[in-house]
Amino acid sequence: MELFMEGCRVKNTILFVDDEHQILKAINRMFIDTEYRIFLAESGEEALKVLKQEEIDMIISDIRMPNMDGYQLLKKVKEKHPLVLRIILSGYAQENLVLKALQNNLAKLYLLKPWDNRKFIEVINQIFEVEAIIKNDTVLAVINNLDEIPTIPALYNRLCSLIDKDADIKAITGVIEEDPAVTSKILHIANSAFYGAKTGSIQQAILYLGLANIKSIVLSTSVFNSLKLNSLLFDKSLLWNHSCICNKMVSLFYKELLGNNLPDTYMSAGLLHDIGKIVLINNFTDKYRNVLEIMNDHRGTYITEAEKKIMGISHQEIGGYLLNWWELPLPIVEAALFHHNPLEEGIVNKELVCAVHIAEYYSWKQLGKDKFSVLNEDSFEFLGVSEEQCRNVLSR
Repeated sequence: MELFMEGCRVKNTILFVDDEHQILKAINRMFIDTEYRIFLAESGEEALKVLKQEEIDMIISDIRMPNMDGYQLLKKVKEKHPLVLRIILSGYAQENLVLKALQNNLAKLYLLKPWDNRKFIEVINQIFEVEAIIKNDTVLAVINNLDEIPTIPALYNRLCSLIDKDADIKAITGVIEEDPAVTSKILHIANSAFYGAKTGSIQQAILYLGLANIKSIVLSTSVFNSLKLNSLLFDKSLLWNHSCICNKMVSLFYKELLGNNLPDTYMSAGLLHDIGKIVLINNFTDKYRNVLEIMNDHRGTYITEAEKKIMGISHQEIGGYLLNWWELPLPIVEAALFHHNPLEEGIVNKELVCAVHIAEYYSWKQLGKDKFSVLNEDSFEFLGVSEEQCRNVLSR
């Protein structure tokens, strides 16, 4: 079933899938005056037929459906139509299948039933705006000129596959132990003062840190190790330490200041927020030397401004593109894309981006490199906390 208003300029096409006819009728009414071209399907099987026949930009599916559930549908869509954006629409935010779909990169985001019509459409607009930023001509031109683009590590793919199959901890441990560098990082993090696991067993470290954390560490460690930075220009260990400290601070802010645990699906936001910087340094060493010279000569200059002046693009857009290409959840993509300007209107999850922004600033400050980040103090107001509270949490 298709809803399309003649005379309206087509913006993007969205396929909604839900076995409840009344839900689809409500969606029909909600989008009738928008520029979107909408298709509706009452089952996973019907949705796959639509995807075969039409050019669909986004699919938004319920998770609980008979025969083929939303998880199975999104898995098939990822395999057969990888360019289609995948979103979950569910009344159960903590349902196992919802969390599993997010953890296994089958969906970028979930939207909750019941919804507010204005906010619902606004979120969809924002998702497409992020896509437009990431895939603009300037970003694509730089991406196409990279000598080396990091790909999703094979170890990470194998780990995700095991988790998807609900493999036991011994099988997961065995796969991780094949990579000594990753094993070392996991043990180092588990035994750090922040976690304090005090173990030499990788299996115990996995149980202690949890699979969401392990996936983040495997992904980020593999990517860091695959890139060869010019140590005279930028120390790779400095970037790794910065990312680890930032990640710990984000978790700490959520627990101590926001009163929540950092959701599992956001665990790698701090670790991966600066991935674009690594890619730029790795591929454009001479140009990045000029960026660092600007930073040294003009104290208080935003690093993104210096990067754009020299290269026409910042590490934020490169990082956002890369994480989006890897199909990581939208909030993690946003953390990379907006961590230096966390209050942009187009951000869906401002809370996470503001937390990463503040954590990034204090992480560089702790490492004596605060020139790399300028603090936006309005982020504290958005989160409902004070700068003094943040400093107190970090000083404990």
